[in-house]
Amino acid sequence: MTMTRNDADTLRTETSPACAVCAQPGRVLYEGLTDYLAGTAGQWRMLRCPDAACGLLWLDPKPLAADLIKAYATYHTHGASRARDPARLWHSAVNSACKQLSRVLELGSALGRQRRELRTMFIGSGSPGTLLDIGCGSGRFLNRMRGLGWAVEDVEFDPVAAARIGKKYGIPVAVGSLPELRYAQDKYDVVAMSQVIEHVHDPVALLKECRRVLRPGGRLVLSTPNAQSVAHRLYGRSWRGLEPPRHLHIFTTAALENAARRCGFQIQKLVTLSAESAGIYRASDVIMETQGGRRTRAASAGIIRSWLMRYREYRETLRDPHAGQDIFLVAAK
Repeated sequence: MTMTRNDADTLRTETSPACAVCAQPGRVLYEGLTDYLAGTAGQWRMLRCPDAACGLLWLDPKPLAADLIKAYATYHTHGASRARDPARLWHSAVNSACKQLSRVLELGSALGRQRRELRTMFIGSGSPGTLLDIGCGSGRFLNRMRGLGWAVEDVEFDPVAAARIGKKYGIPVAVGSLPELRYAQDKYDVVAMSQVIEHVHDPVALLKECRRVLRPGGRLVLSTPNAQSVAHRLYGRSWRGLEPPRHLHIFTTAALENAARRCGFQIQKLVTLSAESAGIYRASDVIMETQGGRRTRAASAGIIRSWLMRYREYRETLRDPHAGQDIFLVAAK
């Protein structure tokens, strides 16, 4: 393993020249990416798999697993609160109004069903069982599933996030990675990962471990940013979904399907979704403005536009099923 340093005072890195799914050598897609979200020092390069039947994106070099935790020091999972000045409160109110209006307009629609079913990762209508969630996020999903009768557990590599969720909800949260923790084989009915696999150094190894801990017939459900999304096509290097250096691998539908099948899963559902894309458009606008050193529109107008772009994206998915912001996978053992 070749060792380098991206910045002597921050994250150590290692080279990652080949695709984690199909082992093809990557081609440079972006140079000089920066951490616009949490301010981690350094610049980052992203490669793309040249195989049209894959198309995975990944960082090269990528942070060492031992150092990556530093990139989460000011991340949203640490629960840092932002100042609530009048302008921010107004923008929050505008966004809330757009959200409420969208819920009314989407009653009975396919987009509305996407949003509602994502709240329970498309498993809320099934009989409760044992659920292992990887990456606790805000903790709301696990708390919601517990309320529906599921026996829930969580694995979280960030000890700060784990402690916060454990304290808030009283849910068991193990600190570490799933392969390291060595859970019993055939233990869970469902393993869930919402916006997690893109943060993982070895996504194929993680998928294999998910399959090992699932009971026969058990399901893996996961969501992850889509490298082929409308937003990525529009914003390029300013797309919020890139998120260097925390997003190490960004999948296409083909790459995720190939990885899951390689690990022995049977694909039951593989789609792209637009239900949660409004925030991606808002953030991508801000990144583009920051990188260009200019303001393109008033913040309130940008919020309204982001919700309109969400509808535009959804309409595009009716023509192109690969266009949605997020990939959603259901796969059975």
